[in-house]
Amino acid sequence: MLTLSMFLHIVAALFWVGGMLFLTLVVAPFLMKMEDPKARSAVYQEVGSRFRFWGWVAITMLLVTGPINLYYMGVPPSKLMDPALYSTGYGKALMAKLAFVTIIVISSLLHDFWLGPGARNSRTYSTIAKVMGRSNLVTALIIIVLAVVLRNGGF
Repeated sequence: MLTLSMFLHIVAALFWVGGMLFLTLVVAPFLMKMEDPKARSAVYQEVGSRFRFWGWVAITMLLVTGPINLYYMGVPPSKLMDPALYSTGYGKALMAKLAFVTIIVISSLLHDFWLGPGARNSRTYSTIAKVMGRSNLVTALIIIVLAVVLRNGGF
């Protein structure tokens, strides 16, 4: 079960982070070459809304498989409430990862369902959505680093 759950977790992370990288490094620079700002915004909104559905499928998969992985690796929910866990290098890395996961889920909700749609009609929202999207990408990369640290036993 752990192998299947870990596989699904990794594939979901690859899809979500890969999609953010693709939007940031490929789609956005391509769209900057478009002369008409309204057309540029319309294309970005369309691409973003198509990715949003699959991105949230991936996020949901991560939020389901993450606790399953922890359970099968010997960290049941009851152990998460044990302060002794967080005195270990593994516990500290886990706490950091869970904190960044919480931040990125909240930030993604704001970005995808409030700022992104609001960016259609507001330059301010557009700027904030762009900064938040890039911040989410950096946060996702930090989470990946913390996942590697966890797999290697913690800090």
